[in-house]
Amino acid sequence: MLKRSILLISLGLGINASAATTAQSVIEGYSNLVHKTYTESLDKAITLQEDVEFFISNPAVMTLEMARESWRQARAPYGQSEVFRFYNGPIDSDEGPEGLLNAWPLDEAYIDYVEGAPNAGIVNNVADYPVISKEILSSLNELNGEKNISTGYHAIEFLLWGQDLSVDGAGERPHTDYIVGLGKNAQRRAKYLSTATELLIDHLTELVDAWAPNKENYRAAFEAKDQKEALNNILSGMIYMSGDELSGERMFVAWETQGQEDEHSCFSDMTHMDIQWNFWGVANVLKATGILNLTDNTILTTTINNRVTKINKMLAGLPVPFDQAILDENARPQILASIEEMEQLAIELVEISEELETPVQW
Repeated sequence: MLKRSILLISLGLGINASAATTAQSVIEGYSNLVHKTYTESLDKAITLQEDVEFFISNPAVMTLEMARESWRQARAPYGQSEVFRFYNGPIDSDEGPEGLLNAWPLDEAYIDYVEGAPNAGIVNNVADYPVISKEILSSLNELNGEKNISTGYHAIEFLLWGQDLSVDGAGERPHTDYIVGLGKNAQRRAKYLSTATELLIDHLTELVDAWAPNKENYRAAFEAKDQKEALNNILSGMIYMSGDELSGERMFVAWETQGQEDEHSCFSDMTHMDIQWNFWGVANVLKATGILNLTDNTILTTTINNRVTKINKMLAGLPVPFDQAILDENARPQILASIEEMEQLAIELVEISEELETPVQW
């Protein structure tokens, strides 16, 4: 049951909101966290853009590695933001940019050359795509197929690393791919990388604006919603990320198929961190909002807090790289156990939603 204080606030009877967790304090805490996380994502993406442009202007082993490191850094806050999905908000409404930002798995040959197909991809298709622009890349994203991904973090990742063809390392795209006279269509590849990074900035800026405080935007509408509906949205994000998207689509599918193509960041071998960042997002929401304090069920809230701690430790201990761990008979039980813990957490968060009288249908 919702604590009485929440009902008092809802009825306008008033209490000192700073002295206790209330539904509204949870909602506002969530808004602050969303804006902060997207702002950090944008800031890191701007640094990525700077390093990508520096690499394009000065293609070398070192400048390529700088751009790769900036990509890794940019993934950290964005991975933690993915818990803000699954309720038709600004990120994944019909007009939202989620598919343009983070779609995967990605058919590499849709973008550039791959092993056995040296002329593949948009980069090398000068006849059909004589000009590479934001409009062209956006229009081609997921055109005629879910794996026909032309924009977002993973398109940039592929352009920086290339295919991962090694057992114990990431992709090894040479910097010479970007040197005119050495790399085929080097100028077009550089234009593609630069344009995809610009699009990343554009889309993240949309999200920062949507959640900026004191504006007439999505955040204002979210905070004015019926409180139970807003709490339902917050819980839905955590439940679907923990119990479906992360444990299912991103881990169990790869665990079951044992296929590298089904891991998230397959070019950079950063999937193990994607998994941790995604789950940190769930933990961040719990901590920043204090939503568990809205119930008097201390047994359930203690169970959830202990499980979050347990899952964090389990994910931090996953063997790397992930594409080899899913093949390792010694590592596979560990991966499956962490999947099952996240599914159980989702069940318990559904129980919280029922306690708050806003059940999430999961």
